[in-house]
Formats: sequence, C-alpha cells, structure tokens
Amino acid sequence: MPRFKPPGQCPVCGEWVPRQAAACDCCGACELSGWKADAEAYDGLDLPDGEDEFDYDKFIAEEFGEGRPKRQMNHLWWWVAVLLVIALGYGLLAPLWRQ
Repeated sequence: MPRFKPPGQCPVCGEWVPRQAAACDCCGACELSGWKADAEAYDGLDLPDGEDEFDYDKFIAEEFGEGRPKRQMNHLWWWVAVLLVIALGYGLLAPLWRQ
C-alpha cells in the first residue's frame, strides 16, 4: 500500500485532508500512526469513555462541597468601619460645635 501524503482523501475516514496537514481533522489519523484506522489520537487525554453518564449534581457536590458556604464576617473590619465613621463624623461636626 503506498504511503498517504496530503492533500487527498483520508484513507481512514474519507474526509479531505488539506496540503501540509499533519493529521486528519475528522478522525485524527496522522502520519505518525501510518494513517491507520485503529490509531488512538486522543489516547492520553483522560476523556470519559462515554459509558458513564455525566452526573451534574455529583460534579457540583465534588467541586463546591455540599450546600452553600456560610459567610463569616470578620469582626475586626466591622469595628474598624464603625470607628472610621465615628472619626469622620467627629471631624466634620467638631468645627460646628466650637463656634
């Protein structure tokens, strides 16, 4: 069998392979695999086999934990904000009280 060189039809799937292409865009067969039909172009990407159905709720639970995280307020920043408001209020009102 003569060796395939693009441009031409892919010997595996029959799609057109453009000039200078290193692999078929449709099936992934390439010059390194010898343009074989059993070439696993995606073997190492850790993609699911398609046998397992994707469980969205399980994915959300694993990624984000169960339930919504409780928001904890940092009391130090709350007191800093209160003191800042008091200081600004005093700074604005003090000149009026001195008159």
